[in-house]
Order: sequence, then C-alpha cells, then structure tokens
Amino acid sequence: MLVPAVLLAAVGAWRWSGLGAVRRARSAQAGLGLIFEGGPHPVVTPLLLDALAAADVRATFALKTAQTGSPEELTREISQRGHDVAVFAPGRGDGQTAGQSVGARPPLWRWLVAFTSGSRVLAGQGGLTVTGDLSGVRPGALLHLPGTDAGLAGRLPSVLADLKAREFEVLPLRDLRGLRPERLRDLPATLLQEVDVWYDRVGRIRRVGNRASSLFRAGVAPYPLADQDLRDGGRVQRGERLVEFHLDSARLTELAERPVAGRRIVTASVRDLARALRDDPDLNTFPAVFSISIFSDVLGLYGFTVVDLPPAHRQRLTWWSRVIRRAYGVSDPQKQHVPKLAVMSRQAFVDRHARD
Repeated sequence: MLVPAVLLAAVGAWRWSGLGAVRRARSAQAGLGLIFEGGPHPVVTPLLLDALAAADVRATFALKTAQTGSPEELTREISQRGHDVAVFAPGRGDGQTAGQSVGARPPLWRWLVAFTSGSRVLAGQGGLTVTGDLSGVRPGALLHLPGTDAGLAGRLPSVLADLKAREFEVLPLRDLRGLRPERLRDLPATLLQEVDVWYDRVGRIRRVGNRASSLFRAGVAPYPLADQDLRDGGRVQRGERLVEFHLDSARLTELAERPVAGRRIVTASVRDLARALRDDPDLNTFPAVFSISIFSDVLGLYGFTVVDLPPAHRQRLTWWSRVIRRAYGVSDPQKQHVPKLAVMSRQAFVDRHARD
C-alpha cells in the first residue's frame, strides 16, 4: 500500500506544480489568453467567432476531435479569422496545433493522457466559476472556457468589454510573450504564490482594483512600530488598527523589464488604493494606511512618511526579501535592498491620489 500512496502523492505534487505544462505567460505584457474548449459546435462556435470579431480580439479554440480537421469548414474558419487551434484532451493533434488543453483543474487521468500525447500541454489556472464569473484573471493568465455553451456565447461581448475596460489585452497563445512550460526553477515562485493565497485567506486580505495594472492587496492590521508623527500632520500609535497594503511581488518582477511602464502602473495602483480607501466601507473608516517593503522609499514620493525598522525586524525582512527576489528570478538577489515602513493618513492619501 505504501508504494501506490507514494506514487499518487508524487503525481499529485507534479500536477500541483505544473512541471512541463504551459500555465501562464511571464512578461510585463497585460495580455491574457482565452481557450474555448470543445466543439466545433455548429451553433455556438459561429456565435463565439462573431463576438470575438466584433471586439477585434483573437483567442484559442481547443477542439474536441481526434483530428482538428473535422468538421473542416468551421475549423478552417477559426484559423482564417486569426485564432489559434488546439486540441481538447484527450485527443491528438496533427502537429500544427497550439497544444493540448486539459483545463484549469484536470482530473488525474486527463493530465496523464495529455502528457503521453507528445503535444504541448495547456493547463491554465483560470476559467468560469459556477456563478458565471471569470476566475484567475491577471496578466499572463490562461482562462479555460466552455466552447459549446450558448449562454457564454451570449455573454461574451460583455465579458470582452469588461476585460478591455480593465486594461487587459486578449491574445492568441502565439502572441503571449513569455509563454513556456513550467520548469524546476519555477517551483519556488509557485510555492510563494501558494503561500500568498493562504496568507490572504487567513488575514482577510484582498486585491485592490481589478485592472491589469493593479498591484496591491489590502487588509487590516495593527501598526507595529512606536508612535509616529506623519508628514501630513497626523499621528499613528503603536497597536492602532490601520489599513496595511501588500505589493504583488511576481508582477513587480515582470515589470522590471519595462521601468517606464512600471512607474505608470505603480501610479495607477496608488490611485486604485486611494479610491478604495475613500469608497470601500471595509477600508474607509481607518485613520491611516501603511506598508512594509523594500519599495517604501518609492512610496515616499507619493507622500508617505518613511520609517526605519528596528534592527531585528529589518534583518528578518531583508532575508525574506532576498528569498522572494531569488524565487522570482531577479538578476541581483544579493544586492542590498533595505525594507522600511511607509505610512500616511488615510484622508491625506485620498485627497492627494483619489482621482476618478
């Protein structure tokens, strides 16, 4: 019994890590991919194609056929309209397809069959929830959607309009920069992202803003340092409950390749946070907002009071910052980056940055 249990655990860990599968793109690009699985359907597929054409976007169709040439007319039309063609597992492509799609949470048998097909395995981490909303929407995401659902086809124009309003660019797989299979060196970043998910659940921390440029997550926490006078004339006290915001380390690493765009996105995220502190009833009753990170000096440019951390606290967070930077593949993980605390009164932050 021990050997089968170990094998099952090993396969489960493999599926969790996604090693060898294509899960997302890694770049500063605000693009994401939609993968419509199933079909081609004589009624639904034309509706999907028309909605995509009206929005002037391209997607990927994972067709549930043994060969992607059947039925030939619809498959040909998908390609002629500029979309990628893949196979919806289990199945075999003809060597010209974009890969084999197994879905966001594939059963074990589908996962194993896909990897024996010899095709590129597509296993994104987003899709459609039971309420009909998109999950896993973030830059670089692959979203698996039902390609034979007439209801989704009817809602697709509004879904695409919403993604555009949130600054996402829907692209076929071939145009997503940094799209590649997961490697062993990606495991630390995958584990850190899982830690973030659980940390947010336990701490009731949630993302601020729903745009491609949103970098912050926010929750409520006690102020950890001694009483502090602020640049804006306010004052915070040790232990006082304030809004604490956290930065998306993975996204910041991706933006490092485009510093000008990075500064623009940080500014947009600051404005998202300011609007949340003004309008969100879960956040707009607290007197101040703070963050602890290696980017606190940058936040000083936005009006924050920057405070040095006590030596023990600073040493611990410097080590953790180095771990994060190494996990996300930063080229200079040994370079000294000193974490500090940045704090600002909520009202001053809102007055300065909350622009509609």
